[in-house]
Amino acid sequence: MSSACIIIPCYNEATRLRTEVFLAFMQQGTNVNFCFVDDGSTDGTKAVLEGMQAQYPNRISALILPRNQGKSGAVRAGMLHCADKSFDYLGFLDADLATPLTAIADLTAVLDANTALDLVMGSRIKFLGVDIRRDAFRHYVGRIIATVISTILKLPVYDSQCGAKLFRSGIVVKLFQEPFISPWLFDVELLARLTQHYGRPAVLSHLAEQPLRQWIEQSDSRISSGYVFRMWYELYRIQQKYRNV
Repeated sequence: MSSACIIIPCYNEATRLRTEVFLAFMQQGTNVNFCFVDDGSTDGTKAVLEGMQAQYPNRISALILPRNQGKSGAVRAGMLHCADKSFDYLGFLDADLATPLTAIADLTAVLDANTALDLVMGSRIKFLGVDIRRDAFRHYVGRIIATVISTILKLPVYDSQCGAKLFRSGIVVKLFQEPFISPWLFDVELLARLTQHYGRPAVLSHLAEQPLRQWIEQSDSRISSGYVFRMWYELYRIQQKYRNV
């Protein structure tokens, strides 16, 4: 049975993190570990994560960063921290559990079924039989952004920004070794780096999107409204850096 470790970036999550859901998941005896990364929180997040680690020391680890690095820095720190451990897969989910923990098994099954894949990404596609709940305005703005990103990458990616991704462990250091340009758009760089590694169009056989069965948008977004303007500059910088890919 394949083993996986999921990175959960946390910033000031002391009162928001649904610890009972993670602990209940641990009791199911799945072959999944968690690495919670405290991204320089200023509240009691550190104590909460260390409390969870104390209950399952062999399956939950708490990585405490001394200063805030943004989501990309926290995910990168967690992935590199776990890269030398004996996991088949490494991935990340958002701490708010917009993507439920049950999705881990679905993503794992995709990598199990196709050994050529290095990355499977959750995709928030709304169709009959799934439970995808998104604010309409944010959904349509997101579709515009997704189209721009797909154009920049020259890849037919539907949902690069979904916060549920799982990687084959052997590719992790290659993709995460270098710091990212953007604190929030690092998913774009990950796809650019994977393309850089394999070349085009060969990269298409090494990544896949898996529609999620459930995704429920959480109201407490950590992205400020002002970031929307800076985002376009960051996309421009990413496009310039990887323009030869």
